[in-house]
Amino acid sequence: MNKGMLITIIGGALIVVLTSIFSFTPNSANPSSIPALKVYAIGEINNERIKFQLQPLRQGADISADNQARFLLSQPTLTHLDSSGNIPSKRYAMNGEAGYIAETLSVYHCGDVDACKTAISLAVDDMLKDKEPRSNILKPELTHVSTGIAVGNGKVVMVFDFEARGL
Repeated sequence: MNKGMLITIIGGALIVVLTSIFSFTPNSANPSSIPALKVYAIGEINNERIKFQLQPLRQGADISADNQARFLLSQPTLTHLDSSGNIPSKRYAMNGEAGYIAETLSVYHCGDVDACKTAISLAVDDMLKDKEPRSNILKPELTHVSTGIAVGNGKVVMVFDFEARGL
């Protein structure tokens, strides 16, 4: 083997190694972190409600919100319609959930649990800057929030279904 061939082989191997180390593939938080992210999200929403002397929201059933978050993770845009074209109130009725008032959707990039927590904080901050989502968070009659969170492909999708049970 001549010197030129050896340099080519070593150079090729070096390129493969460096590419595998430094190539960009979107990292995502592990799906096992979703329960902790949900707790964090509800905490962020409740921190804002407490600032306005409102009762904290309790965790909802999450059935419709979870399904919608998983669906949206594979979609190019956010939509309140599910894969069958159902609106949130219909999804609630079909899943036996009660008290649906409003739904707020967000998607942010994140690569790990800490980045996803930052994304959740930013989503809640952004919701408070927009009239309708702000109204959803700060409605005094609300009692629960069903939180759907899905992670993958370097992003976190959040579905917040606000509920007023017992009305």
